[in-house]
Amino acid sequence: MEKGGLIGQWARDVRPGLYMVAAVCGLIDVTCIKALGGVFAEMMTGNILLMAMDVGSGGTFERSSRYLWPLAAFAIGAILGGRLLSLQQERAVRRTGFLIVWGTIAAAAAICWGYEPNGSEVLGRAITALLALGMGLQTAILRRHGVQDLATNVMTLTLTALLSESRLGEGSHPNRLRRVLSIGCFFSGGVIAAALVGRGTVYPLALAAIVYAIAMLPLMFGEKPN
Repeated sequence: MEKGGLIGQWARDVRPGLYMVAAVCGLIDVTCIKALGGVFAEMMTGNILLMAMDVGSGGTFERSSRYLWPLAAFAIGAILGGRLLSLQQERAVRRTGFLIVWGTIAAAAAICWGYEPNGSEVLGRAITALLALGMGLQTAILRRHGVQDLATNVMTLTLTALLSESRLGEGSHPNRLRRVLSIGCFFSGGVIAAALVGRGTVYPLALAAIVYAIAMLPLMFGEKPN
């Protein structure tokens, strides 16, 4: 009974799910950078900056265009997220949206299990685009259903808030633990991905799918803190 009560209490709070999403984002982006073409599936700021560097350095269109795949897929995902959010049933939106995101991660892992990219540009771009589609949808949903100061991807703002509102910044430490944990989860996901990806691209992506599957319970049914 105590165990069931603990699980029930955990599922009623969305924050554990968001911490796990932050770890998944670290897993996915490091995997894409190291094994799937050197682009980001989730941090579009990085893709825009890297593409700007290529263009400014006189890179060929073929080289620079690799960043367009995840940008376009992320945009489609964000648009789909906006369409979902226009519906009135909040729980249905969250269930459908997060299930689709998990599906893109699981599908990417399954593809890598059957066909290791091994430097294949076409397959790597397709997998990255699939992941970016899910990340765009997720980001759109979390803009409305996320929790303040619990970032899953934009760690620059979280780090700025953590430092500017610290004692050194004459602040009062609001939500300090929440900020530190989100940064730590994101960092840990990246470290684990870097350690696993050399064994095969499937390993960090399969881990991401497993973690996301666990996260879906609080993501779908949890409530924001007051």
